[in-house]
Amino acid sequence: MSVAAVGRLSRSASRAVAKAANGFHLLRIEGYSETEMVLPGQKISSQDFTVGDYSWRVDCYPNGRDTSTKSNAMSVYLQLTDHTHRLLRARYKFSLLDRAGNAGFELPAETASFTSVSSMYHYRTSVLASVDEQGPGCGHEEFIGREELERRRDDRIVLRCEVGVTQIECSCLAADELSDEEEDEQYDAPGYGYGPPRPRRLRRRTDDDEYVKWCLTEEPRRSRGYRQVRPRGFGHPNWY
Repeated sequence: MSVAAVGRLSRSASRAVAKAANGFHLLRIEGYSETEMVLPGQKISSQDFTVGDYSWRVDCYPNGRDTSTKSNAMSVYLQLTDHTHRLLRARYKFSLLDRAGNAGFELPAETASFTSVSSMYHYRTSVLASVDEQGPGCGHEEFIGREELERRRDDRIVLRCEVGVTQIECSCLAADELSDEEEDEQYDAPGYGYGPPRPRRLRRRTDDDEYVKWCLTEEPRRSRGYRQVRPRGFGHPNWY
């Protein structure tokens, strides 16, 4: 069998690991009683924060998000501000903390799909956005009533927003590309023009079943018989 007729036989394997990424952000609003004069649909936005390699923002509407009428309840929303341009599924939960840092009021966690908010909707804390700059997002139209807040007799409120996403880390597990030819039919070129060509020792090509069994059990690390690439991971959203 000539060297020119030899084909290349390839086998490869990759590895993906799903991991949970969780975090929270606190938005503290002082002088909350003064927000009674804020127009419906206007919001107080937090600074951007990061969970799972993505940027998020909390929007608080003291007098409701609905612009048609003044609401007797506060609205809270979570916005995805990362320029991903893709749909991202995440879990979120809002709570109101007391002076001791405990949840004095909270709603159950929910899971929803988020789309990134346009850069024109980015605002920093203490800036009230106009009513036509709400952007997308997920949250609660009626989070807590104003009467409930007034009964707490505290002019400072602290919102806690918990966020959870799933990240996928991918890496190369093994790559194997060998020549399917006999040992005595492959030669190295003569070294520097001296002497005849020399037979070159070939690695033993393992059986496919053995290769599969190795890939089922081994961790990504250098092992004799297979060429491996240094693991390279990246964050990626996934569905819950």
